[in-house]
Amino acid sequence: METMRKQIELDCNLKEAYKLKDDIYLAPTKVLQGSRKINKMDPFFRVVVFMGTAYVMADEEMLPGWEEILKDYPAEWFFNFGRLRKIDRILNEYGREIVDTHIFFLPDEDAKYIETPKEYMWYSKDDIEKMRENNRFHNALCYSPTQPDVIAVGAPDISSKKYDANHIDLSQETLKGMAGASNDGEYVWQIGIDVAKEYRNEGLAVKLTTAIKQEIVKKGKLPFYGTGEAHALSRTVAIKSGFLPAFAEIYVAKIEDKVTRVFENDV
Repeated sequence: METMRKQIELDCNLKEAYKLKDDIYLAPTKVLQGSRKINKMDPFFRVVVFMGTAYVMADEEMLPGWEEILKDYPAEWFFNFGRLRKIDRILNEYGREIVDTHIFFLPDEDAKYIETPKEYMWYSKDDIEKMRENNRFHNALCYSPTQPDVIAVGAPDISSKKYDANHIDLSQETLKGMAGASNDGEYVWQIGIDVAKEYRNEGLAVKLTTAIKQEIVKKGKLPFYGTGEAHALSRTVAIKSGFLPAFAEIYVAKIEDKVTRVFENDV
C-alpha cells in the first residue's frame, strides 16, 4: 500500500494537493518524472480513487470549478454513471472526454508462493523487441511508447513437434499463452495476460499471471493488474493469482472539437 501511495503521489501531483473534504484531494496538473503516463491519455484531468480516497488532478484554472462540482461526490461512489456523465459533459466543452474507467488490483500479501513450472520460457526486454513483428499475444505485449514491455513469460505446448526445451520460442509458435509486464511508473510494473483460444479453460491465465507477479516482486517492483469493471473473467484471474482490488481510475483524452463553457451545477 505504501509503495502504491508513493506512485500515486507522482501520478496525481500530491505534493501540491489540498483537501477538498475528507475523502477528496485536488491538485493542479503537472506531469512528474516517474509518473504513470498512459499512451494518448491527457493529464488535463485525472482521477485515481485509492482505498476510499479520490485524488483529482486538473488544469489549474479549472480547480475552483471542480471544487464546486466535486464537493458532494463521495469517493467510494465517484464512478457512479450520473456523476461521470456530468464530468464528461464538462470535459467535452474543453475538448476532452472520458474514454475509459478501470479497476486495478495489488498483490495480496497473504498469498502463497507458487512454484513456476520448469518448462515456462522467460523473455528479456531484448527478446520482446525481437518478437514485435510476429506478436500473437497483444494483451501481454503491447509495445507502448509510454509503457515499455520489460519482461514476459510464456507457457509452451511441450507436445508440439517444434518445442525445444533448450531454446526460448521467439516465433511464439509453440506458446499456449503469455504474460507480460510493462514499466508503467517509478515504482510499478503492470501485468498483461493473453492465452490462445484453443488453450483456454486450462487455468493458464492464473498460472502465468502468478508466475510473472512473483518475478516482478523479486525484481523490487510492485506488480499491479488492471481490467474493466464488466470483465468478470479477468477479475477472477486477478483474485486467483493472488491480487485484491485496490484502486480505480478515469482515463481522459482529447477530442477534435473544442469549445468554451462555464461551470454549472446542473446535470
